[in-house]
Amino acid sequence: MFRPFLTAFSGTAVEFFETMAIAYAILRAGYPREAISATVIGHVLVFISAIFLWPAHTLIPIFWFRLVAASLLTLMGFYWTVKSLRRSSVGQRPRWATDPLGKVGVVPSGAVTNFSTPVFLVMLKSSVVEALEILLVVFPIGAATGAWPGIVAGVGLAIAVVTLGVILLHGQLKRVPEVRLKLATGLLLFAIGLSWLFELTNSK
Repeated sequence: MFRPFLTAFSGTAVEFFETMAIAYAILRAGYPREAISATVIGHVLVFISAIFLWPAHTLIPIFWFRLVAASLLTLMGFYWTVKSLRRSSVGQRPRWATDPLGKVGVVPSGAVTNFSTPVFLVMLKSSVVEALEILLVVFPIGAATGAWPGIVAGVGLAIAVVTLGVILLHGQLKRVPEVRLKLATGLLLFAIGLSWLFELTNSK
């Protein structure tokens, strides 16, 4: 199914880009080990949690699970759209884009030799939060539709594309129009969620 793939790809790309922007800033601030390890560990922890949560979805009738998934998708898309429109109207950008180090409270350092646990924990928290938002998009859709191959492909492709983009845009991440990208993604998720709600209503 193309819709689950598209939803997983777009939702993952937006959230993972935010993670990578912060990780890249921390890496350039002199903490490469902390940035890379925390990003990987944070997403792996959330992935493992999702595996353990998977059996719980069988406790809910499939219609209601699909309704919850469609509602979450619609609400998230609406929230992203409104938030992006507000920022666009006043020319505001999110702090993680303009001042990623200030957002997470990391001070640039020179030659760092010792592993910084505080920096690692700060990056780990950001990684976990963004990974949870990805999970909030993909888990209900996967559980409701069973289209896991398309969803896994969408998530994997999004992570690969964003990672490659960050590498290619070395030092130019602040030029990425993240507000417009999130607006477009919000509109897409809202439209998909709304159409899904209409389908469920008509089938009932």
